[in-house]
Amino acid sequence: MVTELMGWDWLFSLMQYGPVWKQHRNLFFKHFPVNTTAFHPVQIKESHILLRSLFLKPKDFLSDTRRSAAAIILQITYGIQIDEKVDEDGDNYVSLADKAMFSFGRAGLFGSFMVVRIAMLSALNFEIYILLSLKGLPANTETYAPLDAGGLIQKIGPSKMRNGVASPCIVASELEDIISGRAPQENERILKNVAATSYAGGADTTVSVLVSLYLVMTLYPEIQNKAQRQLDQVLEGRLPVFEDRPQLPFIDCICYELLRWNPVTPLGLNHYAMNDDENYLDPKCLGNTPRSVSHFSCVFAESLSSERYDHHRDVYPDPFTFSPERFENVEKNIAQGINEIPGAVFGFGRRICPGRWMAFDSIWIAVASILSVYRISKAVDENGKVIEPEVGYTSSLLSHPKPFQCSITPRSAEAAKLVLQTADQD
Repeated sequence: MVTELMGWDWLFSLMQYGPVWKQHRNLFFKHFPVNTTAFHPVQIKESHILLRSLFLKPKDFLSDTRRSAAAIILQITYGIQIDEKVDEDGDNYVSLADKAMFSFGRAGLFGSFMVVRIAMLSALNFEIYILLSLKGLPANTETYAPLDAGGLIQKIGPSKMRNGVASPCIVASELEDIISGRAPQENERILKNVAATSYAGGADTTVSVLVSLYLVMTLYPEIQNKAQRQLDQVLEGRLPVFEDRPQLPFIDCICYELLRWNPVTPLGLNHYAMNDDENYLDPKCLGNTPRSVSHFSCVFAESLSSERYDHHRDVYPDPFTFSPERFENVEKNIAQGINEIPGAVFGFGRRICPGRWMAFDSIWIAVASILSVYRISKAVDENGKVIEPEVGYTSSLLSHPKPFQCSITPRSAEAAKLVLQTADQD
């Protein structure tokens, strides 16, 4: 349904393995290499903008976080900058990613719609209309693919390239090679797909992790206290930069635990074998597994019970508790075979997320920056009664915390001043 009915065939993570998929993967790795520092200036700038947004309108922490995540990937990929004064409803690019990824999360979960279960319905427009309408969603399936793989590239455009006014970015770099003849014209199609895939993934997935930060800080104030003690000791009255990371190991631990505790893609992406697997015996089917049977990587299913990885009690003791301390003693963890770094959240094998290093850097600088200047606590109603946040996550291919309230306030007058000073520095 995602590729055929919604038009997401440009998403190369859903493409069949082969030469075309390899072309897309190679281009992605070219611009998102291991441990690159090329994106750090953009990530730091946007973390500062997020701090200022939280200062001016702390109750809008969700929209502020969405804007920040979209702004980073848009600038890196397309050279498009989002005005920090524009919220997610007032910016077409942010709302575009939000709506697109919401529909992808719903439809990407196998079996969510009858049209997936009964293949013949995919050819019947009327039935699709009725089924989608009953779900309370737009009946026009084109609405489910608003991330046009080539549309945003027109914002860069060959004309801007020739006039020398295009902002430095991945698209501009590749278009320059195509226009100059150093790369074949057909590379533009691959570029469109890779750029749109970057936008789709980068604009939404890190949002879930950062919103989880606000939630867990209200639930575990002692963890927040410990993190802020370390930040204060290292930073001494300034904001963090990436060079501080070796001296801030507990921030790393918080980021790892945010990824593990409630992973953004609990089921990963479903796949099926390219050929019949004659060696894999499925006891439920009492026979060999045909290639048409879908398989989920089950990040979530291997994590919260004896059948789930990132909450597997043998791997992560006391799995339901948010405990960054579990990652502190690396040598002990290795010796006991527990508390592995939760790399599984980024996928497996040749389809592992190629942008995972950039994603983690974005999470790290945001977590360190927010905790260095803000106190996150439970919200209070008009009668002074504490509002207990509900811990719940959406049931979707892309899982996010359910709506909750929290209080985000500067830790001190000095912290507030530090936030406002970033406007002059950026």
